[in-house]
Amino acid sequence: MQGGKTRKAVKMPSITVGEKTRRTVRMRPITLLFSFVCLIGLSVSATYLIDHAKYEKQDKKALSVPLQNSLQKLETEYRNLDAQHKDLASRLDTAEQKNTRTASELASALKELEAARADALKLRGELDAKLSEIEALNADRQTLEQKYNGFKEMLATYLVLEPTLVGSGETATAFDGKLQIFLHEVSDKDKCPKGSAAFSDLISGKDQTKLCLRTGKPESFKYQGKKYLFNLLESKESKGAHHYLISILK
Repeated sequence: MQGGKTRKAVKMPSITVGEKTRRTVRMRPITLLFSFVCLIGLSVSATYLIDHAKYEKQDKKALSVPLQNSLQKLETEYRNLDAQHKDLASRLDTAEQKNTRTASELASALKELEAARADALKLRGELDAKLSEIEALNADRQTLEQKYNGFKEMLATYLVLEPTLVGSGETATAFDGKLQIFLHEVSDKDKCPKGSAAFSDLISGKDQTKLCLRTGKPESFKYQGKKYLFNLLESKESKGAHHYLISILK
């Protein structure tokens, strides 16, 4: 080569066909050995996996019996608890219904009690009013008795009918029941003068005498041919009812 060092060509060693054959022959046993080792490894692995799967299946089968028992026990307990829950729910519902019914009955009873109390108070008021009326009537009776006693003492020899209390629409009798005396309030049809306190019908058999009565002013009438005085001593009204104190004098 020009202007430089001369490089020597390196000559590669050549491999002949025979050498290739020998090398191939030497590699086959190694490959076979490696393959055999791999097969053994695969066989061992497969055996292990098969045995492991078998044992695992057996273990699962062995474990499944307690698990199934536990599961059945849990299911039984659940059913028992569910039954208890339903029973308690039913009892609670029954108790609530009973409480509701009891509350309703109690409210009704309280309402009736309040109504009864109101009625009792009303009756008590009416009773008090009646008692007051009775006391007033007793006071009036005592007053009339005093008047009667005084009047009787004064006119004893002239009395045909002692002072008698007669209510409006009621009937009294005189002369041993032979004369009937009927009194009532004055109305327009009676045609009584102003100031009249009562109207009286005196009936004896077929005879009838009508008298317009004023308090303290005796009215004369005839009975069996004799004159008598019909005296209205007092007229009083109590709760819409009139009462008259009358007498008859000779």
